[in-house]
Amino acid sequence: MTFTLAIDTALADCQAALIASDGTVAAMSRGPAQGDAEAIVDHVARVFAEAGAGYDALERVAVTVGPGSFTGVRVGVAFAKGVAVARGIPAVGVTTLEAMAEPFGGTVLTAIDARHGSLYALLSVDGPIKMARMEVGEALELAKDTGAFIAGQAEAMAALGEGHVVERIDLGAVARLAGRGGEGREPTPLYLAPVDAQPQTHKALARA
Repeated sequence: MTFTLAIDTALADCQAALIASDGTVAAMSRGPAQGDAEAIVDHVARVFAEAGAGYDALERVAVTVGPGSFTGVRVGVAFAKGVAVARGIPAVGVTTLEAMAEPFGGTVLTAIDARHGSLYALLSVDGPIKMARMEVGEALELAKDTGAFIAGQAEAMAALGEGHVVERIDLGAVARLAGRGGEGREPTPLYLAPVDAQPQTHKALARA
């Protein structure tokens, strides 16, 4: 039996799962990320041990590429690429917003808090239609105009005042999306707004 290794370090959880070729979850491990996305290595080791499998059983790696935590996304993408290169298998990137929408189907607006009164939102009609950073009012109007079901991160649902709270990314959805002709989707970090992270110039040494 072959597996997809699905990993997510983009949002509040650091999680990994082995999804069998028939779609069943063979093993899963997760914990709060809390700035420690590097723990993905331990979670992956646990799922292999639980499933009694090794890296040679993988057919692909699927990884969330954002929007989400700047550091978390980069850690997950780097790990996925490393495994893919070492095993000679595809690494496929899946956006967090698509993964949130996939279990619902139909017309869905998924959202993640982008701070400063705005959201990262995706309008999906059995597939991505529009994905962008937008104001809360714009997202609500888009959902109303299209009759979209609203779902997403708790902070985003609180800002919108309605919608289904998605507690964590469904790794089964990540694996399914990666398997739907997604081998050409490079796992590259997705940023829908300029990155806030800045170099720590106050620690730089003065040049002679």
